[in-house]
Amino acid sequence: MTHPLIVIFQQRAEMLDMQGSKATLDDAIGMLAAWIEAMGSRLTEDDLAVLGEIGGMLYRDGLNRR
Repeated sequence: MTHPLIVIFQQRAEMLDMQGSKATLDDAIGMLAAWIEAMGSRLTEDDLAVLGEIGGMLYRDGLNRR
């Protein structure tokens, strides 16, 4: 069974395709960084560690695609 959040990600990806979105990994990285910054002190060190790991994977994948 697929995790419910993965289903949401899939649905959102399909919606972006239907809308003709040209958003890239760079856009996603920028949005993630802006959201982390906006959350400020509400994020724990563990939150930042996980989000940093996700950002790092996105960044690495973006570099590998160039």
